[in-house]
Amino acid sequence: MIGAARRIAANPEVQARAADSYETAVKPRLQAAGDELRDLARESDPLRDPAVFARRLGARIRVVNKRV
Repeated sequence: MIGAARRIAANPEVQARAADSYETAVKPRLQAAGDELRDLARESDPLRDPAVFARRLGARIRVVNKRV
């Protein structure tokens, strides 16, 4: 199994597809999530009031998961 996984991972076509998927799907979502987290941290300081931050973060995660 490990050998097969290594051969698949070494395949240039698979690497190209993985890079394309990362650039088109994963990277934009990660950047958007980082922006959301930054905005959330501006609204409530996670160091001074971690409970409020955690509550707002949990609410935001629930909203995002309902959309998907």
